[in-house]
Amino acid sequence: MKYILSVEDSLLFSSNIKKSIEANIEDTTVITAHSMSDAKKILDSKNYDFHLSLLDMNLPDAPNGEILDLINAHKIPVFVFSSMMEDKLHKQIFSKQVVDYVLKGTTTSISYLVRMVNRYIKNETTKILYVDDSKTARRFITNLLYRYNFNVLTASSGAEALEILENNLDISLVLTDFVMPEMDGIQLTREIRRTHPDWNVAIIGLSAEGDDKLSGRFLKSGGNDFIKKNFQREEFFCRIHQNINLVEHINDLHMIANNDFLTGLPNRRTFFTVGETLHENAVRQDLKAVVAMMDIDFFKNVNDTWGHKAGDDVLKEVALKLTKRCRASDIIARVGGEEFAFFGIDMNSEQAFKALNEFRTAVEEIVVMEDDDEIKPTISIGFATLDFAENFGEDLNTLVQRADEALYKAKENGRNRVEKYDEQSLLQAANN
Repeated sequence: MKYILSVEDSLLFSSNIKKSIEANIEDTTVITAHSMSDAKKILDSKNYDFHLSLLDMNLPDAPNGEILDLINAHKIPVFVFSSMMEDKLHKQIFSKQVVDYVLKGTTTSISYLVRMVNRYIKNETTKILYVDDSKTARRFITNLLYRYNFNVLTASSGAEALEILENNLDISLVLTDFVMPEMDGIQLTREIRRTHPDWNVAIIGLSAEGDDKLSGRFLKSGGNDFIKKNFQREEFFCRIHQNINLVEHINDLHMIANNDFLTGLPNRRTFFTVGETLHENAVRQDLKAVVAMMDIDFFKNVNDTWGHKAGDDVLKEVALKLTKRCRASDIIARVGGEEFAFFGIDMNSEQAFKALNEFRTAVEEIVVMEDDDEIKPTISIGFATLDFAENFGEDLNTLVQRADEALYKAKENGRNRVEKYDEQSLLQAANN
């Protein structure tokens, strides 16, 4: 749980802030104070470890911003809200440890505040790489980024930056100086773009000098944005947040397109896209491979008896169990209502049967409570192998079809079992 201290003398504004933040940001509680003395009592109680504070600079018992000194003394990060931001107040707040400010009095001020607070909290796990050969510049920019709670990595050269990127695939943004020896900012940007598209990692160029031609060259080389080093703090963080928000938004869209919304597993489209690649690799490298189809037994009865919410809970629990037993080199996906598909690489028939039977027994462990009833799902599994002795060159669709036939056999033989595709036995069953 993250605690936020809100100090605001307007009861209505204070109440709206609390409701909006707690409704829109998970695991967050806002503790309110309406004066500096209230805030001091809360802080002196030491009941809360505050993650952040939201301060009105004009309080009845602290009309000249004295609340800011109190909060700074407790080393709590500060967001200021004020009805206006005159030059004098602007200098006052940024001369002290203030993250940012929000202007009151607009229809969007609270929603903007909520977005800023949410961004600040997310920044704790958001990685930024700053590249500059100047120690002074690295220290200055890094301190600014720390103030906004970012996870900051630094590099003193383009080569070092590329190595850090290779070892930190979760970097969201690269800030790079233009003038650097051996590899300048434009050359570094081109190298990054060889392996990191602009929807995956944003790149912002920084330079103490240069004209519109330089920024144009940088953007043409794959950069997302360009800022001169004599920037205003507000502009600097707005540009950073805009680029990070865009990267996160596009990644969310990719996630929606490629993953099942309920279980988080890859969807049918992704299974066949990734599966084709895995199949091609198996054929090229002369590796065994297996495709399995899995179906939750009597799933319709779950929905009919306990409702679709209970059915969704069962699907999520089954997906979780299957994921925990899937190797990183393999893929498991939800390809239909209660149907899952698996592609395993470098796995013979015996290994496949053992692994898939472990999937089956893991699902047997699930107990989903619905009121006082226990729902205990089971799954049936059918699989087919890529066998070079008999099936060399088989495509993925054929393997899926054969695994489906083996799944039908598992259901016919009593469910909650694993069956391998066997052409002779299936032909015999069909003839009978």
